[in-house]
Amino acid sequence: MRLFKQKGIVITCGYTALFISLNPASVVNAESSYLMPNDISSQRLTDSQQIAGYNEEIINNQTRMSGPLDIKKAVKNAVNWHPSITQEVSKLQEMAQKVDVAKAKYYPQISAGMNNGYTNSYSDAGYTPSLVVSVSQMLYDFGKVSSSVRAADSGVAQQQAIVMLNIDQVAHDTAGAVVQVQGYQKLVDIAKAQVDSLKQIGDLIRQRNDAGASSLSDVVQTDTRVEGAQSTLLQYKAALERWKATLATYIGIGGIATVTDAVPPGMDAACAVAKIDYRSVPAVLAALAQAGQAQAQLDNANAQMLPTISLEPEVTHYLNDNYANSAALNKTQYSAWVKVQMPIYQGGAMTASRDAAQQGLAAANAAIRTAQLDASQKLNASRDEAVNLAQSLGIQKRQQQLGEQTRALYQDQYLQLGSRPLLDLLNVDQEIYQARFSQVLTESQLRSLELDCLFSTGKMRTVFALENQNIQGVEIRP
Repeated sequence: MRLFKQKGIVITCGYTALFISLNPASVVNAESSYLMPNDISSQRLTDSQQIAGYNEEIINNQTRMSGPLDIKKAVKNAVNWHPSITQEVSKLQEMAQKVDVAKAKYYPQISAGMNNGYTNSYSDAGYTPSLVVSVSQMLYDFGKVSSSVRAADSGVAQQQAIVMLNIDQVAHDTAGAVVQVQGYQKLVDIAKAQVDSLKQIGDLIRQRNDAGASSLSDVVQTDTRVEGAQSTLLQYKAALERWKATLATYIGIGGIATVTDAVPPGMDAACAVAKIDYRSVPAVLAALAQAGQAQAQLDNANAQMLPTISLEPEVTHYLNDNYANSAALNKTQYSAWVKVQMPIYQGGAMTASRDAAQQGLAAANAAIRTAQLDASQKLNASRDEAVNLAQSLGIQKRQQQLGEQTRALYQDQYLQLGSRPLLDLLNVDQEIYQARFSQVLTESQLRSLELDCLFSTGKMRTVFALENQNIQGVEIRP
């Protein structure tokens, strides 16, 4: 087909069509229907892609959870909805079909077609159409097909591990968001209590000021502390709403009300692991499957250098009499032979493929050690930090107790004896609530570290009761 273009006239010449346009705008319209690499438009990209099942409203903003939400329910809702898991499950089904593709080479490969041609290789030369049915059955190939099947099976195993890894990741992130909501709910309550405490002190100060027992500066100092406490309360409320929105996004709804403070059994001992069972860690399992796939690819590369023996029957039926020896031979002719085929020289491609497969296997084996090292390093770091935080939590609790005792003493000294300045009373009150804030933050950090330990050891599914469950069409087993 040729295209001539001159002075607004476009003529397309071909075997079956003739199109003449005298309108230059038609050329522009035709060109504008294509995506130009140097002209990017989000609207044009959207219009050019016809994706089945595409939905702009991924989150149901009309659905809100009014009652309290516990951490296990949040995790289960997230893993049964999250699109990242859906994506990996679909890839798993794709990999499973590739196994069938590889196994199909064990079976006869039947093809049919029609030959149309002209030949002068014999006296009655001419147009000689024919119908051809051929069969190819592999008899022995020194492991070409079997290694391809093993590579496909390893691909399925690797994708299964990736599905588990995504489930663990979504569960970890969702549970982490719940922990943050739990913490900020407590911080908001403590901040409210601090505001109320300072207001009570302020009321006492005003009464004393009205009675002439204290100065106006005491009233101003107390009001300043109340304003600061209210500012802290607003900050914690804003952070709480932000984490609520994050959690709602993970579970695919418009919003949540509150979450319970409970955590599943076994979570508090998540970091008390002496040795990791790497058979439970999805990242390690994926690396092991990748190594199995690399070994199968190396075996296949070696097998490609060896012969392939196959049986090749064929049936040809001529549609006229212009074929060789037509007077003596029937129009339908049969043939069958055993074919032995082996590459002799491919420009070094076979050797290069084998060497590449060897390097791929070495890289896959290194990836196993890397995954094990990464899991071990993260567990050790989380465990050590958790030990230190647990110790600091005990100190913070004792600090709060001592502060409460000191506040009671200072309050008596200020109100009854007048021997203690107001600033000391306000400072110790602030120290008490600061210790309570620190305790909540430390507890939240501890829970986050426990989730990190569960993720590093592959125990997320066990603790959150996700095993022996159907998650987005896939049965999750221990």
